Amino acid sequence: ERGILFKAEEYTHNYPFGWRTGDPLIYYAKNAWYIKTTAIRERMVELNQTINWVPQSIRDGRFGNWLENNIDWALSRERFWGTPLPLWTDGDGDYLCIGSLEELESLCGTSLSETDLHRPAIDEIEFTHPENGRHYRRVPEVIDCWFDSGAMSYAQWHYPFENQETFGQHFPADYICEAIDQTRGWFYSLHAIAALVSDSVAYRNCVCLSHIVDKDGKKMSKSIGNIVNPYDVFDHIGADPLRWYFLARLAPESQKRISVDIVREVASSFVNTLWNTYGFFTLYASLDEIDL
Repeated sequence: ERGILFKAEEYTHNYPFGWRTGDPLIYYAKNAWYIKTTAIRERMVELNQTINWVPQSIRDGRFGNWLENNIDWALSRERFWGTPLPLWTDGDGDYLCIGSLEELESLCGTSLSETDLHRPAIDEIEFTHPENGRHYRRVPEVIDCWFDSGAMSYAQWHYPFENQETFGQHFPADYICEAIDQTRGWFYSLHAIAALVSDSVAYRNCVCLSHIVDKDGKKMSKSIGNIVNPYDVFDHIGADPLRWYFLARLAPESQKRISVDIVREVASSFVNTLWNTYGFFTLYASLDEIDL
């Protein structure tokens, strides 16, 4: 309207879409609770150097780069299902982080042993603080499920509330194994929480697998329709050729393309040859009455 626009044009650019529905996503700034992982960024990098990665390139590559560019962990989620964020507020800027069931019972003045500490029951737990007289209600957020996964080293033994000796015998884990996408998922959540809580690694050795993809190297997806049903491979070719393909033909870090034709080629080049050799041997061994 004012005639001061220099130029207007349309151009193609990357944009986020929901992986389930394909709908475009909208970035929206909202308040959230964070863990200040940037405060231990350098320590996480140092601890990573002590882990034996297979393949080793993951240590200083994909995982190492992720740690070096670490940002604070957005912990809270605005969902119903999940581990409740243990924060109570008076609604006027004061927050209490509850560290145990015993502490919450002390503030409430009642036993909560029979209470399901998930939503919606936990949202009904309110209390008046015995010292400042303020009334507190829980914040509505739950915790990022990746925090649950990363806390398993401690949660499985209910540490530090009990089983301290058992925990010490099993932590850090000697070995874990998952796919390469977990460098930003489980591998990271385990590593970050162990560094924060114990100033330690969560695992000593980590085997990082690549993904199984379709014959064209594309990620399998129900919506795309390129999923290879393993039972189709079993029915047409057998289970052993598929086992051999994964075991002997590919390194753990190699991308694994899969189709009935690919496994059939494996069967033809090795498994069928092995079977024919065995058939030839047993035929003449039986004629000569060799005791097998």
